[in-house]
Amino acid sequence: MNRKLKGRIVEKFGTQFEFSKAVNEHECNVSRVIRGRRTLSKRERKTWAEALGEGITEALFSTEEYNG
Repeated sequence: MNRKLKGRIVEKFGTQFEFSKAVNEHECNVSRVIRGRRTLSKRERKTWAEALGEGITEALFSTEEYNG
């Protein structure tokens, strides 16, 4: 699970649903990205990063498991 991405989404939008509306993406796809079951294209990463007010960083979109 990408806790950094999930945390930033909740911090900025309150819920994954509100974020999904902002980036014109289905909520289940947002969940899949957070859980590491789907990767984003470069264009999608840019859209998501802009919506989150972040630069496009590997840390934000990493699919590595976090154990802490």
